[in-house]
Amino acid sequence: MNASQNRHPLLGKTTATLLVMLATLAVPYLTPGLLPLRVLRPPWADAARERDEAAQPLAATMRAAPSAGEQPLPPSENLPTINNALPAEPAASLPDIDPRVRAALRPTPIEDPSGHALDAFFARLSRTERGESGAVTRILYYGDSTIASDYVSGTVRRRLQARFGDAGHGFILISNPWEWYFHNDVAHASAGEWAASRLAGPLAADGAYGLGGVAFASYGGGVAWFGAATHGEFGRKVGRFDVYYLEQPGGGDVELTVRGGIRERFSTRGETKVSRVRSLHVEDGDAKLAVRAAGGGPVRLFGVALERDRPGIVCDALGSHGAMAVYWQRQDRTHWKQQMALRDPALVVLQYGTNESELSQLDHDQYERAFSDLIDELHEVAEGASVLVVSPLDRAEFRAGKLVTRPIIVDLVAMQRRVALAHGASFWSTFDAMGGKDSMAHWVKARPQLAGADLTHTTPLGAEVLGGMLSDTLVASFDRWERGGS
Repeated sequence: MNASQNRHPLLGKTTATLLVMLATLAVPYLTPGLLPLRVLRPPWADAARERDEAAQPLAATMRAAPSAGEQPLPPSENLPTINNALPAEPAASLPDIDPRVRAALRPTPIEDPSGHALDAFFARLSRTERGESGAVTRILYYGDSTIASDYVSGTVRRRLQARFGDAGHGFILISNPWEWYFHNDVAHASAGEWAASRLAGPLAADGAYGLGGVAFASYGGGVAWFGAATHGEFGRKVGRFDVYYLEQPGGGDVELTVRGGIRERFSTRGETKVSRVRSLHVEDGDAKLAVRAAGGGPVRLFGVALERDRPGIVCDALGSHGAMAVYWQRQDRTHWKQQMALRDPALVVLQYGTNESELSQLDHDQYERAFSDLIDELHEVAEGASVLVVSPLDRAEFRAGKLVTRPIIVDLVAMQRRVALAHGASFWSTFDAMGGKDSMAHWVKARPQLAGADLTHTTPLGAEVLGGMLSDTLVASFDRWERGGS
């Protein structure tokens, strides 16, 4: 009797059944339109589902604002896992990746035909490198779900701090407004009664969303914790906690408590609505802060910045799941300008386009006008700061049985480049750095994997690669500027 005759009669049927089941489960991961049928959901899945349900032309997206209100938030904790966190000990250079992908990576310079778009950033960076008193160089890194997970931005923070000094982790939202909001190299949690208004909805009636595009309200009982990292090389010390809040008529009290006994209480009540910051200095080290809505009226908080009173780099990851650049038109301009004045950035980075690539129609002229307006507004509200536009990543789809670049991605990269360079901003192409057209397909197939099965987002290792390339080109551009080159 041969081997096939000796096999248990159910074995062949079981194997076949399993293969069919696995193939069936795989279909939703290879078909964007079947996202709701996926069994395991990556960090960005909920945002993607909301996009798919509301896919519509840009004009409709801008007109059809979500309803106003507040969304109650569950307790949250900033937990690093293999699926969301960068390596605890970052590589000094390009990580060990698939040789085929490494060979396809393109050294991509920052584009700035004027030669002066980054002058303000580089001038501040020069003071920081010389160790001048108070010379903190702050970077505000705005983006969509990639930045909401502190991908790319986390590596930029680490690499620049290694070169120029660690001035603190930076700004963190009060609570997690999305399930997969995450920051590297920091401790953070929240509990009690918090409700959020977001640029992506539900909206705040007064258009005041704070620095990160999310406002958190509590009528008492909401609490949030912030502190230095307990593992790894970065984020191990904090010397000052800056609490960003809205002073408003009828505002309630906030209580701040630091481990070791320091306690302060302050009122958020005022005659008019004004952006404020409350600073609490602590001994530079592994301090932990508790922020509590203490009653007496509603409080509206935006976030807490962890900083150190020393020269160095701070990089705020200000990403939003499901976000598009045009959503910032919902922010009250006076309020945004107040927030920027309190934060004092040297560089504002914009990285959007992934969610725009989901639109059923994209009027190119309308998109360029909207993107132009955003850059012009940033020059006004973040007066004195440089602006850098970072393009979206490549994004793949199946066509004729092959993984290829979505055509709209190529269009978005071209439009963003054109607008940025025409409106006093600099430009860096993530798309070209990855290897250009069809590069996402290679990143998905790479071993170890650099991008996920959604054909859109990187893995932590992929984010490490892109963050390293961006920080390296920023440093190279600064070094040329220091030498007087272009």
